[in-house]
Amino acid sequence: MIKKEVDRIGIFSGSFDPPHKGHLYISKLFIKRLNLRKLIWSVSLKNPLLKKNYLYSYKERVNLSKKISKKINKIIINNFDKKYSYQLLNALKKKYKNKHIFFLIGSDNLRTFHKWKNYIQLFKNSTLVVISRPGYEKTIKQSYFYKKYKHKLLQKFNIKTKITKNAWIYIKDKGVNISSSNIKNRLYK
Repeated sequence: MIKKEVDRIGIFSGSFDPPHKGHLYISKLFIKRLNLRKLIWSVSLKNPLLKKNYLYSYKERVNLSKKISKKINKIIINNFDKKYSYQLLNALKKKYKNKHIFFLIGSDNLRTFHKWKNYIQLFKNSTLVVISRPGYEKTIKQSYFYKKYKHKLLQKFNIKTKITKNAWIYIKDKGVNISSSNIKNRLYK
């Protein structure tokens, strides 16, 4: 009897203010490296850890995300209207039963990941995937999360790797040196 491979779903949550080619680059990388059936971009209404105003309204960010990603059929723009990431994950686990869910973040978010509401629940109920971001390479090993869970890091990963419970993955990549913050800073100069 041949064992059926479990579908893999990725969650890429963020403000996407604005969405840009860096988001697309990372998404394509995630889809390929993790062999994802689909990647859900969940546009956040508001990031509870940031005290900033958004450049674009929520509706504009959703529309811009749909527009920029329309050529990649594995990307789905969705809003589950959840304030916290663990609530989003819980909703998606109910919707995508018996699927392996990867929760994707940039290495810049690893610095504050332990401050996310119920971050342990996120870590235990999905496979956390961290992608390197230019300028944040040194801060990863200084983060609380890395120090506490470095023993759970899968050192070598490919799509055939058996993923154990509470494991996480770090993908080092040259990336694209662009961010939403850079775009906004250029607009306001």
